[in-house]
Amino acid sequence: MARLLSALSAGCILLLTGACSHYRLGTGVERDFQSIFIAPVQTNAAYPQAAAVLTTQIRETFIRDGRVRVVNTPDEADAVLSVKLSGLQRAKLTSLAADSGLARKMGLALSATATLQDAAAKKIWFANRAVSVERQLFTDNGSADLQPIQQTQAEYALLPQLAEPFAKQLLGSVLDTW
Repeated sequence: MARLLSALSAGCILLLTGACSHYRLGTGVERDFQSIFIAPVQTNAAYPQAAAVLTTQIRETFIRDGRVRVVNTPDEADAVLSVKLSGLQRAKLTSLAADSGLARKMGLALSATATLQDAAAKKIWFANRAVSVERQLFTDNGSADLQPIQQTQAEYALLPQLAEPFAKQLLGSVLDTW
């Protein structure tokens, strides 16, 4: 009985250690580039202040991820990521009870295209890939009297919340397996 138990134990140990020997941490994807320059976001949307916030958030997301090195100039980079905002769509979702012409809740959709190419512009990994994020915002102050606030002020406050998922979506497009 002891021999059978020791043989089963040895067999289990061999199976477990054999399976674990091939485990690799991370995605295992080899990229053609090790450093990336993130160009300032270009905008032709009616949201010019979004460019600086989005560029900063994209850079911070890539730096935090750590799979590639973010550099400050295209000359230092193996790859260049260019992002162009194409639009900001607003949709009224609910109206204020006191004035049906004013929105209480709005949906914002920010859309852009991204291009990833090598620094010498000889190889393009992807061009004009669509990226979009959506969020909802309230244009009142949340109190019982539902005093409306400026729609523009509410959009400015929402911009960082749009920037974070936008940057994560770009990170996935650039570094994950396509």
